[in-house]
Amino acid sequence: MPSGTDATRTPETDAAQLYLQLFHADEIERLTRLIATIRAHRESLLQQWHDLYGAVPGAGLGYSKELFQETYVPYLRSAVVRLGDGDAEGFAKSCAILGEHLAASGVPFSVLVTHLNLLKESCIAVVAGQLGDVDQALRLTVDKLTACCISAAADSYYRHVTGKPRGNHAAPAHPGAAPPAPEIPGAFHGMVGRSGAMQRVFARIQRVAASNMPVLIAGETGTGKELIARAIHTLGPRRAGPFIAVNCAALPRELIESELFGYKRGAFSGAFTEHLGLIRAAMGGTLLLDEITEMSPELQAKLLRVVQERSVRPVGSVTEVPVDVRIVASTNRDPRDSVASGALRADLYYRLCVSMVVVPPLRERGEDIVLLAEHHLRELNERYGNTVCGVRGLTMDAMAELLRRQWPGNVRELFNVLEDAFTTCPGLHITPTDLGFPPGGVSVASAPHDAPESETFAAGERAMIARALSAARGNKLRAAQQLGISRKKLYAKIAKYALPCRH
Repeated sequence: MPSGTDATRTPETDAAQLYLQLFHADEIERLTRLIATIRAHRESLLQQWHDLYGAVPGAGLGYSKELFQETYVPYLRSAVVRLGDGDAEGFAKSCAILGEHLAASGVPFSVLVTHLNLLKESCIAVVAGQLGDVDQALRLTVDKLTACCISAAADSYYRHVTGKPRGNHAAPAHPGAAPPAPEIPGAFHGMVGRSGAMQRVFARIQRVAASNMPVLIAGETGTGKELIARAIHTLGPRRAGPFIAVNCAALPRELIESELFGYKRGAFSGAFTEHLGLIRAAMGGTLLLDEITEMSPELQAKLLRVVQERSVRPVGSVTEVPVDVRIVASTNRDPRDSVASGALRADLYYRLCVSMVVVPPLRERGEDIVLLAEHHLRELNERYGNTVCGVRGLTMDAMAELLRRQWPGNVRELFNVLEDAFTTCPGLHITPTDLGFPPGGVSVASAPHDAPESETFAAGERAMIARALSAARGNKLRAAQQLGISRKKLYAKIAKYALPCRH
């Protein structure tokens, strides 16, 4: 494949060349055929995308076919065509320009991901309409292409929004684009938290990111372990390399070895070409092994050698290949309990646990619930358009209900509850009824450690009232309306929490 000189190389090019090597020759051939079909039915593709996008709650009026065509199509068409031609640098640059362009236009990254996934579904639908069916091999190839485009675009997107754009490819903001989002209080690389527990996590991330040593992230499901891994990568010396995340629980056990370590041509039936493997695809960057305890002990032993010797032996090979990859692993279990039960090899644990980040569950950082809720509602309004849904916030009683919950699913569960309420709420403010909690759910009153939880609730309520007063510039009537309570009740809360307030 063509490659540029050192003087013209960019981090995006190096990263995307590694993404590109994930594709087999037969997959490139499939993409070439896909491109030909899509080119011949371009209008059908755009209409299919628009129909799918219009089915997203609150989205149909916010983005036209013409605007989508101007914003995405030139870059994506260039990226896929160059991929089919085997042009690694062209593929890289097209994806990078797309990410930088959308960042400059103020498009939230979550919207970019939604659009690309809908475009993938549109491609499948158009091809199915022409051929009558789409085989599983093509579906998997298009899935892989979408993931590579998102990953390559993400690198330049986040460099731009953090004030470190690469190159000079950013296009001017498209008409009607939302302005760049203001800086969010308590935000840190996609995470939000002002609590002491999260501030300690943020400080820990900054310390461990500086080295190239392995990191183990431990935390319950839904606490944001992948966000932490990406922050470690972005803040570390390997930020210019790729970040590749592998869910060890999602990959079939019979395939995970070949996917991780790669394989030689002829290693087994169906191995018609050499496959790089995800470890080597992450060369120069970071590999996240999510839910490491789901990996078999036999595979853990092979991974141990990768960590110790910095080399990998592809399936079917008799020689080892040197690798330069930072390994970050995560688990939703207590690592020591996993070692005791045999789910995690002790020797691998000690190799991975050179640095460790422990993520607190949401119930231990209840004072962040108000901040997280406000942050996610802001994101939802950006994504769906507040002129369509018109949700301005939560009532005081709804926020109190959020503060009472134990949140076994943590931040992910909180966000899911808010998103459901956002799309079904009939009024301007989300009420306890909109949240849809079943009666008799776990609350502070029935939870263990009642006193600390009550203190957390009070702290969260005080912070919420203080922010409402600040946003209303001391106007108590406006603050009470924003909170969904009477002015008399607001006065009582101000007195209860001894809040300073203009008269």
